[in-house]
Parts: sequence; structure tokens; C-alpha cells
Amino acid sequence: MKKATFLFAIATLFTGSLAFAQQDTLRLFGNQKPKEKTEEPRVERKGDVFTGNDGIRTLTGPGRKLGFYFGFNTGYLQVDGYDAFSAGATLAMIANHGLAIGFTGKGFFSEPYKLSPGSNTSYNFAGGYGGFLIEPIIMPKSPVHISFPILLGGGGISHNKLTDLDYPYEYTDVYIEDTDAFLIAEPGVELEMNVVRWMRVGLGGSYRFTTSLGPENFDSDLLNGFSAGLSLKFGMF
Repeated sequence: MKKATFLFAIATLFTGSLAFAQQDTLRLFGNQKPKEKTEEPRVERKGDVFTGNDGIRTLTGPGRKLGFYFGFNTGYLQVDGYDAFSAGATLAMIANHGLAIGFTGKGFFSEPYKLSPGSNTSYNFAGGYGGFLIEPIIMPKSPVHISFPILLGGGGISHNKLTDLDYPYEYTDVYIEDTDAFLIAEPGVELEMNVVRWMRVGLGGSYRFTTSLGPENFDSDLLNGFSAGLSLKFGMF
């Protein structure tokens, strides 16, 4: 009798422990009645800073898209009154479709010119510049839209002497006569077209503001002036 009573007590204790364990498991893993409606994230804005209900503060707002692009550009400019060609590349991140931030660079060279007719010696200018890029984009989701790229950086220029230019170019000798460095700010405007989701074509212009150059072979404002060009951009916009 005592043995049967002991076995019954053990069985009762085991069954109760198992039921309690199952109840705790349900509580731990949240197997409760589902909520009928999930609360939407709440966003508050104070000045230029967005604050979500998770406490994280950002400048562009929570859950906004981050993209990028890699671009090529070619353009026309004048250096000391001589026609010049430029080419460059850009790598930038895009925040919320409307603001690109990155780095850009360009190289340029001018057409050859002679100081006296009939001379076998010609001259030209060549150089490059680059730096930080800030590019606000207006109505980026529209098929045709406008951007305002601004370059802030520095670069260098050289004045070159070209000999035997009347012969094939592979035999031309180039001598660098003078060089100088400068700081530059180049604001611009560009009309862009979304060709496909991952490609844009742009046509625009800009104006270069540079620090003064040395007086030996350069006018102080030699590089100041307008540029016009074409750009191709590839990426996630």
C-alpha cells in the first residue's frame, strides 16, 4: 500500500512539473494570441535630425535608401584662350536618392600653339584636379531631372614645350617648362536623364574658381572659366 502511494505521488509530481515546463516554454517563445495590428514605426523630427521610436537619430530619416554610382565625364574648356579637352571619373554614395557625396577627378590638356609662325616648337597646357564632391539632386525619380554638383579640391598644371610636332606624334618630344599647384571650387548644373534604372546620361556646365597661379608662365586667373560636358553614370540610384 505504501509502495503504491509513493508511486502515485511520484507520478503526480512528474506530471505537474511537465505541465509547468510546457507553460514556461509557451511564455518564453511568445506563443500567445497574436496582435491584430502591428504598430507602425514612429518618427519625430527636431530640426534637421530624425528620431525613431528605437532611439536612433539620423540625418536622412529611418529606413531610407542608400545607393551609389560610378561615372565618367568628358568636357570642353579653354585654358589661356586655347581650346582644351577634359576627361574624368566620379565615385559617390547617394543618400535617399537626393544627395550624392563622394570623390571626383579630371585631367585636361590644351591644343598645341606656336609663339611664332613657321617655328618647329609648340607649347600647350596640361594638368588635372580633383577632390570632394557634393551633389544635390532635384526630383531624382523623374525621367528628366537636375543636379547641382560642387567640387572642392586642388590640382596642378604644367606648361609644356613640344618639339618636332610636324612629324608623327610618337616622335614628339615633350619638355615641362613650368608647373604650379592650385586650390579649386567648381560649382555646376547638370540636366540628367534616367535611361534605365542603373544608368543615367547628363549634359551640363560648370565654372572653375582657382587660387592665383605663378607669374612666370601662367596668368594668375589662367584656369578660371566655364566648362561644358557630357557624363555617364552607372549604379544604384
